Amino acid sequence: MTDQEIQPYVGKPVRATLADGRVLAGVLHAAGDHGHGHQHYEIVSDPIREGGHPAREFIHGGDQIATLDDASGDPAATP
Repeated sequence: MTDQEIQPYVGKPVRATLADGRVLAGVLHAAGDHGHGHQHYEIVSDPIREGGHPAREFIHGGDQIATLDDASGDPAATP
């Protein structure tokens, strides 16, 4: 996906299909380009274990995201 396609989802719960086929659910954050020339994103979900740290997946560039779906009604994606 392009950064322009991704932008409306930033800060919102999403269900993301990555280019490698993995599906993630959580809140999408933009993490800046860090001087690389492509935007970085992060999907943050609830901790895997109770009392643990939130699960985070760092994504290097919008081309690594195949699809994004609004997951505001999905308890797996909402904090």
